[in-house]
Amino acid sequence: MGMNGKPGFTLVELMVVTAIVAILAAVATPAYINHQNRARQTEAVEALLRARMDQESFWAENNHYANTIGCLYSFGATPSKTAWYTSDAGKGYVVTTTTILVTARRTIPTTGASDVLTLTVAGTERYPTVSNPAATKFSLFTWLFK
Repeated sequence: MGMNGKPGFTLVELMVVTAIVAILAAVATPAYINHQNRARQTEAVEALLRARMDQESFWAENNHYANTIGCLYSFGATPSKTAWYTSDAGKGYVVTTTTILVTARRTIPTTGASDVLTLTVAGTERYPTVSNPAATKFSLFTWLFK
């Protein structure tokens, strides 16, 4: 019941509910963006590890590493192909390779540095390294208070 005894909500009650919903949305949106970024980055890491295995297979067959991603079986085995995109090509990663390095770079244009993951095929490095981990993070609290 409202203040005058009629059923309904007062303006103050509606304002409080609106404020609560706004606060929840402000906290949930950055968390959702971070979740999406981590999922995309995980997909890129998986592609790099597949490329590493494919490069080792290529070496065993040809006595040298492939110099394009298209030479690798998991990425189409089309030698003229120079790049492979993760499933979300507009916002995901593009994977390229040289004879000893496989790189996954974030494809969306940003004002800051792009997220880049690299994996050395010929070295002892076993897992991809992230050159700019801050590129996939977004926190409303960091944005507001720093």
